Amino acid sequence: MSDVRIVTDSTVRFPSSDVLQRLALTIAAFTIRSGSSSFQEAPTTELASFRGLFEEPRNPPAAEAPSVEQFVKIYSRLQQETDKVLSIHASSGIFGTVANARQASQQFLGRCNIQVIDSQSISIGLGMLVQAAAAAAASGESFEELVRIVRGMVPRLYLVMYLDDMDYLQRSALVSRSQAILGNMLGIIPFLTLEEGKLIPMEKVRNRTRAMEKMVEFVSEFSGADHLAILHGADGPQEETRILAERLRVLYPNAPLSIIGYGPAVATLVGLDGLGVVVLETEEEIVG
Repeated sequence: MSDVRIVTDSTVRFPSSDVLQRLALTIAAFTIRSGSSSFQEAPTTELASFRGLFEEPRNPPAAEAPSVEQFVKIYSRLQQETDKVLSIHASSGIFGTVANARQASQQFLGRCNIQVIDSQSISIGLGMLVQAAAAAAASGESFEELVRIVRGMVPRLYLVMYLDDMDYLQRSALVSRSQAILGNMLGIIPFLTLEEGKLIPMEKVRNRTRAMEKMVEFVSEFSGADHLAILHGADGPQEETRILAERLRVLYPNAPLSIIGYGPAVATLVGLDGLGVVVLETEEEIVG
């Protein structure tokens, strides 16, 4: 068994459904709050179970990142087993997880080598990094090699997404309140991407059909993909998701394709009905 311990957070979703059973991982839980209600998220938490919270306009849910104190407890426990911890988390441009983990890690300087890595991604993008690190650790790779593998994958991850309700973007200060009101009145579909770990509105279209076309156009620009994943918020894959999957398989017939529902923490950013694609670009394209 590897002497490296891997920590991630509950926003993570994995390409393989049995990862949590096969690989030794420690999860730092997000707290989802709505009014006086709260619950702790897990990587297996299904958004469908909490749709009611998101449909209450007076108390829209908010995601609270694991605290410094939570990370101190996690690292203290792991320090009893190892002096090497790799902590990989949701993008620092979206959540405060990385900052809290780094602050906590300072308390262990000289006693435990804790490497905190900003995934600059979310959900299954984060999961691709964690799964690769855990698999490498299980195969006996060194701590330094695990860090190198993960850091090398970060710039090869891309995400594009569209959503129906611009109120979520307004709450995240990505658009103004007037833009959100007008956009919802006109039925505008915002099209987003992750750039350097931040959600950036790229453009706006008038319907989801055109939004899907823009998404496929974006993904088609890569000469190769090591892994593709479709992120959806609906209660299970819908016809729209199946159509998108078929089109992606035509573009990259040899790349693994996962279809994953994002969790409540991500839903506080993009709402219940977002649809997105995560691309892990082939390493050759970066090198070449």
